Amino acid sequence: MAEKFSVTFINVAEKISVTFRSTVKSILRNEVYLGHMVQNKTGNLSYKVHKQIAKPESEWIRVENTHEPLISQETWNMVRELDAWKAKFRSSKNGETALFTGVLFCMDCKSPMRHYRDGRKRKDGSPSTYQSYACNRYVTGGKTVCSGHIVNQRVLIELLLIDIRFKAALAQNQPDTLKDKIMAQKNAAGLEQRKTLQATVDAMDKRLAELEKLVVAAYEDKVKGAIPEMVCVQLLKRYEDERTKKLEQRTKLSAQLETCQEDEKAADDWLAMIRDYSKLEELDRPTLLRLVKRIEVGERRTVNGRDERDIKIYYNFVGFVEL
Repeated sequence: MAEKFSVTFINVAEKISVTFRSTVKSILRNEVYLGHMVQNKTGNLSYKVHKQIAKPESEWIRVENTHEPLISQETWNMVRELDAWKAKFRSSKNGETALFTGVLFCMDCKSPMRHYRDGRKRKDGSPSTYQSYACNRYVTGGKTVCSGHIVNQRVLIELLLIDIRFKAALAQNQPDTLKDKIMAQKNAAGLEQRKTLQATVDAMDKRLAELEKLVVAAYEDKVKGAIPEMVCVQLLKRYEDERTKKLEQRTKLSAQLETCQEDEKAADDWLAMIRDYSKLEELDRPTLLRLVKRIEVGERRTVNGRDERDIKIYYNFVGFVEL
């Protein structure tokens, strides 16, 4: 009886656990918990058939920021990326997703790298732990479409750990220098250009305020009879033309400045995140996905009698950071 009760209790506990996980998943995928209201997601099949069907996302009615969010935008974005990876890439036969699946790509043809595990056993009878990746286009189409780009997973892990620890140490000890490097590599303006843009915008704001005062002064002088009406009209037109031109320039500069500030915030977020990994010894998939967006593997080549290859690591927030 006690054994039956124990089994029943375990089954109930498992059902509760599954229900809890499902609830958490639904929260992390529902925009209501992000602070937005989404309606018109379902509707009748037709005016005659009242069966409810899901409508395409293009027909949804979305109103943003209607209430206080319960989850952050960062968490929401991370779940979206994980969903995309799960939908796009298959797991292995045992149900596990390979470490670099969805992250590793061929540098030449940009296709994903396919995971391989050596099923043979070692001489002592223990299972082999050798794992590798190869260009998927090469695997399916042969040499006519691409080359192998085969890379050992263990070597790739060691390389990534070295790169992460090195950049984490720089983020701790030389954050300003590392940030300057990141900003300089961005397509948008660097730190110095951002400062120049800000100074230009400030100068324009000052001049716009002066123009407002000049307009008022021109009207007052006209009323007092200090200047003829024709002169007043000419002054007002000149002030208005300058004001219109300054406002147009300010709008363009503000857009550039906003882009610079977004890049700078992304760099700050990455520095704050990466600095915690200066002593990282093992690489698991959650850590990989938190830090890295994409890794590109070049083909092996021989230079001066030595084998070389390019491997580029694109981090979340900042992309490829070349030092």
